Amino acid sequence: MGPNFDVRMQEKLEVLDGSRAGPKDQAAVRLSDLEQLLSLAEVKTAGLTTSPTAADFNSLLDDLKAISNAVRAVGNALRQRRSR
Repeated sequence: MGPNFDVRMQEKLEVLDGSRAGPKDQAAVRLSDLEQLLSLAEVKTAGLTTSPTAADFNSLLDDLKAISNAVRAVGNALRQRRSR
């Protein structure tokens, strides 16, 4: 690699990259793995001053599903990266 790139630096790079043999627990997370979280839309559900309606509940449920899907997508991306 270069005269100033020692074995310890190479080890650190391999750990961050996830290419070092063994557990991947210290591998860096790539921004592309977090894309689902980074692209979440604003919550659509508005605050209430009266009892919620079915439409209010459904709106809240849609927001929760979007968050859940984004978190699961990130978890799946990290699991796939970890198993490489």
